[in-house]
Formats: sequence, structure tokens, C-alpha cells
Amino acid sequence: MTMIEQQAPIIPEYDTLYQAELQYLGSILKNKKLLEGSRLTRNSFNPIWKHGTIFQMLKFAYKQFGKEPDPFNLTILVDHWGNKIQEVGGVTYFLKIYESTVDYTGDSTFRQFEKIINTAHAERELESARAQISTSDMSMGEIRDALNRIEEIEQRTAGGTPAATLSSLFKMHRKELINRQEARGQDKTYTGFNTCSLDFNRLSNGHQRGDLIIVAARPSMGKTAWLCNDALASTIDGATALIISGEDTALNILERIVSIAGGIELARMKGGLMKPNDWKDYENALTLIHEKNNIFIDDTSSPTVESIRAMVAEMVKEYPRMILYVDYLQHLTTTEKFRNNTEKYAHISKELKKIAKDFNIPVVALAAMNREVEKKQDKRPSMSDIRDCGNIESDGDVIILLHREDYYEAASRRKGIIDLIVAKGRNVGTGTVSMLFDKPRVRFLNITEEAKKKRQENGLAS
Repeated sequence: MTMIEQQAPIIPEYDTLYQAELQYLGSILKNKKLLEGSRLTRNSFNPIWKHGTIFQMLKFAYKQFGKEPDPFNLTILVDHWGNKIQEVGGVTYFLKIYESTVDYTGDSTFRQFEKIINTAHAERELESARAQISTSDMSMGEIRDALNRIEEIEQRTAGGTPAATLSSLFKMHRKELINRQEARGQDKTYTGFNTCSLDFNRLSNGHQRGDLIIVAARPSMGKTAWLCNDALASTIDGATALIISGEDTALNILERIVSIAGGIELARMKGGLMKPNDWKDYENALTLIHEKNNIFIDDTSSPTVESIRAMVAEMVKEYPRMILYVDYLQHLTTTEKFRNNTEKYAHISKELKKIAKDFNIPVVALAAMNREVEKKQDKRPSMSDIRDCGNIESDGDVIILLHREDYYEAASRRKGIIDLIVAKGRNVGTGTVSMLFDKPRVRFLNITEEAKKKRQENGLAS
């Protein structure tokens, strides 16, 4: 077996952390079963030695070839990864890891190495948090989020069984209650991330950390418009939004958000028909967006769920109060291979849920619906109408279905009203929240008493 070798990572004469990482990876190479109980992630390893990438390669190899006697056989790894092996030092470096590893008996020594690696990771995060606090105006909420993330890292190797007794959870629960109490401060009526609907905030307490929220609808119902309204609402409230747009360009997303923020008709922007008042509103919208400067858009075509995870892992370090929006789920791809779309989207929805849980952020993903909903008498959608629903239905903590009567019946008395049907709400409950949809300005608006009165005067239902 021959291949061009790349120089291995710079190896210190002696470094306790380097040796711990080397022994940890080598132990896995010699005993594949150790990987099953690993509590570390790619980010646990010091990035200068690229051991995190090697750890990911071993995890993938074990998942794909775990039934083989030796899933980490270099022939298998080279056949699969090819020249990518060179980026982490090549075959020579893998052999060095293997040969440098002492054969240990039992699990305790492996756990000691794990603890050394994890403690160093927590220290790096703490140092990063200190640097941010000293060089920027971090809010108390952002500082608390950073400390919570460090505590979560430390807990990975705190010792003992991962299972916990109820009594041991009281300290954590008390802390969570205090966090919720503080989140409700400043006249807020919710504990999570702000949404574009006051009624949905009341029902759900906002988008919650660790939740996967699925928002599904037929084409042209208003999915992307809702996403832009929701992202703007959450960021005005202090969150940072990362929008993954596999369907639309970043410029089109920007135009929608400007239309919403400034109250400008989108068609006038697109048609070069801006009036003097529109330009004023445009400047006001830009001022609002520039002041916050906390909306990021990635419009890579066919983004992979793996690349999204990597992006979130980097961003959450700097923006711990972040929310991920995906437009839309069926546009995502994966580096893994599946026999059909149902299996592929089941994997993708599970990975999105893992992103929400692992990084403790809300993940909001749009989803397409199949044509079966058009055959229904009342056209109201249900969860089973989500295209390739499978695991999407079970992985979602909250599932919202968008529905407009005037989409199907132009003369409907409910013209201009869009229903957010909360078909599933883990820890939330179910129900229907209605909003006004100002289609020319792509705005989702709360239905106020004044709006109800105007609609009644015009013979419309409210």
C-alpha cells in the first residue's frame, strides 16, 4: 500500500495533553468497543494536533464498518477517506498513534485520559469566555449561557453513571427555575426565544433551547416569509440567527427581511418602483438591521447537515444565544449514503435534533408537504402530510402547520388570515394560533383588537 504522506502534526517533545489524546485515540484503535462509551466530541480535542478530525474518522468508520473485526484497519480507512488521511498526518501518523499506545487493562485508564482531554477543553472554553467578556459588552444572559456551556462540558467526565437520581437533579432544576424567572424579566411573557407571534409565545413560552421546531406547508403558503418574520423577531430580542437557505439566495432573503422591517411592498423593491417614502422606510430598516447585526445567511446550494453542524459548532462559541433556521429540510443533503429519500430525511431530521440538543439551541426547520393535502375536503393539513415525514414527525418537539383559507378560496371571509396549527407540542400542548398575513410586505402580524374591528367593518372574519 503506497500513498503520498503529508507531514504529521507538530509533535511537542512532551506534553501531557498531547500524550493523553494520543493514548485515548490509540486505545480506541486497539479496542473498538471503547468508542461506544466515549463521552467526547470532535471539539473536545485541541485543534492544533487535528486529533478531533481523527476522532470523527474513527467514529464514522465504527458506524459504517463496526461489524468488521477491525473497522479501523488502515486499508479500510484509506479506501474510504483517500487523500483526506494525509490532512491529519497520513498512514504514518496513524501507525505512530497505534504503536505509541500502551496496552491498558480495564476502562479506568481510558477514562483518566478522557478526563484530562475534557478538562483542557473546558479550560479553553473558559479562557475564550474570559476574553469575550474583557473585550466586548456581553449581556448577563450571554455570560450565563457561556458558563452553562462550560459546565455542560465539565459534566461529561464528572464521573459516575450517566443516569441520575431525581434527588441529584434538584440543584440543576433550581438553577433552571431561576434562569426561567430571569428570562421572564423585562416585561417578557415567555422564557425562550422570541417568535413573531405573541399568541404562540403564550402557548409555548417561545422557542426553547434543545428543541427541534418543524414548520410545514404547501408551496407559496408563506413558509419562507414566516421564517424571515420569526428570525427578525428573535434577533430584535437579542438572539443571533443563522439562516441556512438551500432554496433561495441570500439577497432574496435580505429583501424579504427589509420588506418586513421597513413595511415596503416587496414587488416595488423587485420591480425598481421604489417611491420616496419607500426609500425612507428602507433606510429605517437598514438602520435596525445594522444596529443588531446578528442575522447570518448561508445560501450554499444543497448544504449538508454535517457542514451545518460544523458551522453551528463554530458560531455558538461566539454567539451562545443563537437560533438556527433551515429553509428547508428536504433541501438538505448528507455525506452519508441511503437507499431512499425516506431514510435520508429520517437521518437528517435526527441530526438536526442532535444539533439542537448538543449545542443547546432552538433549531427551526421548514418542511415541504405532499400533494395529498390538496385532496382533502377542508384542505387543512395534518402531520402525516409532511413529505417523507417518517422520523420528522417523531423527532420534532414542536410541529407547526401553516394554513390559509384564501390560498384555496380567494373569496373567503378569512382572507388575509394565516393559521399556525400547532399539531405537536412536547411540553407545549397543541392548538391553533392565527395571524394576519400582509402578503405584499410579507409580514406576519398579530391580530390586535383594532385589526379585528377593521376586519369586521369590511365584512371579514377575525
